[in-house]
Amino acid sequence: MLVFDGHCGFCRRWVQRLATLDRNRRLVLLPLQAPEATALTGQPLERLRMAAHLVRPDGMVFAGAAAAGEAFRYLRGGRVVRGVLAIPGAMPLAERVYAWIARRFGPVGDEQG
Repeated sequence: MLVFDGHCGFCRRWVQRLATLDRNRRLVLLPLQAPEATALTGQPLERLRMAAHLVRPDGMVFAGAAAAGEAFRYLRGGRVVRGVLAIPGAMPLAERVYAWIARRFGPVGDEQG
């Protein structure tokens, strides 16, 4: 399950792209504004507002760029993206880019974007 900010236009556009790539409908996409988001993720709303979160079926939780990278595990062709993120130094760079985007578009949960 991928929990994202349903008020963020940037987030909604990227989730729509992921949904298009998810031909087998393996990802459950849930806006953090849904009442069940905190219960289903086991994460407090304050934490969900900080970044997108992916919860795997085994219960492992990923946030930020790690969540985005993990989402590609479920998508056709996602091995390429995961391979790039596995290159030494790529994930720290991805986290910095994610943090910049999060600052640019405001905290998750704000009605910007």
